Amino acid sequence: MEKVPPLAFILARGRDNKGSHFFTWYEFAGTPPFKYSFQTTAYNYSTQTEDPVTVSGKSKFHLIYYYNVGNHSLNHDDSSEQKLQLYVFLGINAVLLCRATQPEVYNQYSELKKNVTTEGISFGARGAAGAVYNITDRIGVKTDLGYTFQSNYEADGYYTEMYNMFTNRILITAGVRFRFLKICKVCKNNDKEIEESR
Repeated sequence: MEKVPPLAFILARGRDNKGSHFFTWYEFAGTPPFKYSFQTTAYNYSTQTEDPVTVSGKSKFHLIYYYNVGNHSLNHDDSSEQKLQLYVFLGINAVLLCRATQPEVYNQYSELKKNVTTEGISFGARGAAGAVYNITDRIGVKTDLGYTFQSNYEADGYYTEMYNMFTNRILITAGVRFRFLKICKVCKNNDKEIEESR
């Protein structure tokens, strides 16, 4: 059984408050079409036998929504800014677009023992550990390593074993984080008063 691991491009937005170890964020991940291939058997009406066949094709564009809750492993208070921030998180996902093209082998054979899910929905849950290295107050690089458990529900009407585009998989990410700092007006006024008193 063969499948090219899907590569996704992710856009994420979240909230991270100093003084709290917990933080949340959501993501939209777009996965370009990828190839798949697997072996099964199909009934040949001409010879009235079960023939081995290779089912291959290509997925369509996938759009996935993630919601995550994380916890900072190191000190995360107002007194210091950690260059390296370690964290763990749990998340859920819903595959909003989850389709595949009809395999060409369907034009030659029928009654396959295993079929491709071309229409359906998919939900999952994941757990991972990650790290952010803050280059500046506003820019950092991050990476995650974890595992995703995925459940699929096909809508093609088959009563056979199904081959799904998204299944349980290892999670590996790498990216850049841009942080927009929210300035407290009260804090600014306090700083100004201190400067003037000096």
